[in-house]
Amino acid sequence: MSKEEQILQAAVKIFSEKGYSASTTSEIARIAGVAEGTIFRYFKTKKDLLRKVMVKLIQIMAHEFITNRLGKLIKDNSDMAESDLLKLLLKDRMEVIVKHWSMIKIVFNEIQYHEDLKAAFVQNFAEKGKEILGEFYNQYVAKGVLKNYDSTLVMRSFVGIFGIYIIQRQAFPEIFTMDDDKQVDIIINIILYGISNRGGVLNDKKDNAR
Repeated sequence: MSKEEQILQAAVKIFSEKGYSASTTSEIARIAGVAEGTIFRYFKTKKDLLRKVMVKLIQIMAHEFITNRLGKLIKDNSDMAESDLLKLLLKDRMEVIVKHWSMIKIVFNEIQYHEDLKAAFVQNFAEKGKEILGEFYNQYVAKGVLKNYDSTLVMRSFVGIFGIYIIQRQAFPEIFTMDDDKQVDIIINIILYGISNRGGVLNDKKDNAR
């Protein structure tokens, strides 16, 4: 393993444990087993190191969040009812997100300002997630369980509802008095069955379906 790789791995560990602001290059150097000055031979500043770490972290997290765990869950539980599989996926994603929340905040803050990080996120997260979740949705469309809408729009709606729930849960825990299981059940009911008691859907015409 090269010294640059040692430094990156050490920085991922320290940033994950302490966050960017509380981390020091001396700690990173100690974990990497190099002199502190060696870090600056590869990275001009701590901020430059952070950006390189973010690219690597996005790749690692994409494997943990999307490629490895998510795809396996869907494949191994393809015989489940759609509501049960959705609940399994939501609960599992919630555990992973809570576990890595400090680094997720750093990643989402930094991708707003750096095009290379944004490109890495789109390639590793958005595209892979869209592909795997699209397969999940199309699987239940083929069974006749779910309506045949554009899978990208469906998945965007699903991720949007769940994403906002997770952000609010992490940022404002004091406003959540209902337990997670009950809230996840309600979210799934809204996604699958809507909130109207009148039945039917707005403008449900063939040209709105895929």
